[in-house]
Amino acid sequence: MVSTSQPNIRAVTTPATAAVPNGRRWWALLVLCLGVMMSFVNVSSTISALSPLQDALRLSASTTVWVSSAFSLALVSLVLSAGTLSDIIGRRRILLAGVALFTAGSVIAFLAGDAGLLIAAQALMGVGAAAVLPSSLAIVSHTFTDPHERTGAISVWASCAGLGLAVGPLVAGVLLDRVSWHAVFLTNVVIGVLALILTPLLVTESKHPTRRFDPAGVVLGTLAVASATYAIIEGGSTGYGAPVIIAAYVVFTVSLVAFVRVELRHDDPMLQLRLFKNASFATVMGISAVTMFGFVGISLLTVLHLERVAHDDALTTGVKLLPMFATYIVVSAFAGRLVRRIGIAAALVTGLVLMGAGALALLAAGPSSGYGAMWPGLFVAGAGSAVLVAPSTAAAVNSVPPLQAGMAAASVNMFRQLGSVLGPSVLGTLVTTRFPEYLHDRLAASGVPADRVDGVVAGITHGGASGPPAAQAHAISVAVPQAFSEALHLGWLVAGIVLLAVVVPTAFLLRRPSAA
Repeated sequence: MVSTSQPNIRAVTTPATAAVPNGRRWWALLVLCLGVMMSFVNVSSTISALSPLQDALRLSASTTVWVSSAFSLALVSLVLSAGTLSDIIGRRRILLAGVALFTAGSVIAFLAGDAGLLIAAQALMGVGAAAVLPSSLAIVSHTFTDPHERTGAISVWASCAGLGLAVGPLVAGVLLDRVSWHAVFLTNVVIGVLALILTPLLVTESKHPTRRFDPAGVVLGTLAVASATYAIIEGGSTGYGAPVIIAAYVVFTVSLVAFVRVELRHDDPMLQLRLFKNASFATVMGISAVTMFGFVGISLLTVLHLERVAHDDALTTGVKLLPMFATYIVVSAFAGRLVRRIGIAAALVTGLVLMGAGALALLAAGPSSGYGAMWPGLFVAGAGSAVLVAPSTAAAVNSVPPLQAGMAAASVNMFRQLGSVLGPSVLGTLVTTRFPEYLHDRLAASGVPADRVDGVVAGITHGGASGPPAAQAHAISVAVPQAFSEALHLGWLVAGIVLLAVVVPTAFLLRRPSAA
């Protein structure tokens, strides 16, 4: 299907993109970046606001998890379907619809007075982001037809994601300090309104000329991804052996098998599964997932260290994350040049090594080490992620014919969002499950009576315990940050090992896009 349709692809897409003046193309790219920024501003600002939210709304730990996870669940479940719809209905049209939904969700979140409405608002924003990310990336790939120029444009697109991640904690910190958690969501309202005004003026409409709707693929694909994502998120709090989690994995398995059968038999599938026979394409999807697994996971663990071990406020935490986020933004702008100089495989191997090394370098951070032990690891991890995100995105888009760019864009975004869910879920679960064990051992070693250790651990991890006797208060105040740092070290260690483990398949399986 791919090879027989490719000769007509050039005739359809080249005149449309060539008609767009160079200056306007780059202005259009900046407008598209507004939509991308919305998604990532929401991610980082919501994480920064979780503690004030939990206190203000008196949320349980499991409910607090869903305040941020509802966004991820909706996004990862619908991003592939939204990419298909953008090809059929029109990419600019779906982009505008996504921005409108995201803006509406932000307004609802601003007005929310209880957890239910806030979670619903986050889910609505996730639906909007699912429409924005693949459609904006597909527009970039169709607007910039030269592979080298396209890689540079995708680098800008990707750096705006990092800009959103960097801006989120800073703006949230200021608003939390001077207003309230409600105001945090107004940032996206401002960005959304700008995007809604500028997109019709600067972004040209495009669509796939022959793409048809695949209802069975949409339903089964959405069900498979949603059930797996739900199990990953909820399993972190209820336990992965709980009946509801096992049922979710059963739904995932059945729907995935049915999805594969349907897509392989469909003459115009939502996801061209035969692309995964190409080792390069499959490897790029894995790299996309692992990159965000590491990036979001490392960021979350760093936030936990700064807030719970260093006791920094939200604004200070945002400032201290800048070595990672700012480095990502700057290096992303030069990632395309690096690929042209050393090749895509070498660039991605370099990124994985740097990011893994950055995660391992964070093992130097401890309760009394100070920020000087932390920022070098954040800097290296930020540089590594920048060398991964834009080049892997460009490799995915450049490895398929132009008319399948929307499908490739949706696929890489889906795998990337799966990674962003897995990172905090897996690494966060490691921290929360190991912390009580480490705390128990340290309290016992520090001389706290055995009959009080379990009560102290339960009180600290779940709340509700009375204050410890004065004779034990000092031992407990020392043991808690040490145990929490030890749990965080396990998370950083796992992140580093996962990132470095992907170096081997990347080096041996990835080929130049032209070979795809």
